[in-house]
Amino acid sequence: MVTATFFAPYEKDVEPYIRIATGDYKDLIRERGKIDALYAMLESIAREICHYQQWLEDKELEEEEAEEKGSQLVDEYAENIDSILEF
Repeated sequence: MVTATFFAPYEKDVEPYIRIATGDYKDLIRERGKIDALYAMLESIAREICHYQQWLEDKELEEEEAEEKGSQLVDEYAENIDSILEF
């Protein structure tokens, strides 16, 4: 069971893609609350974006690095959401 996946083709001329599972979002809201459920979804997306960046740079797809950078990205977004919404 996964929340998100990144398809990294061997060839750069083949389109990569990210899939995000959202079917349990209502359950997550009940279990964790709306903010934490949304954070979990955003973190899954951010982690897969990090894998995409690794793929673009011809790096090994490192899960630990993607988790760390993905969490940092969502934390930075959360810290700046008020200024983003004012824009």
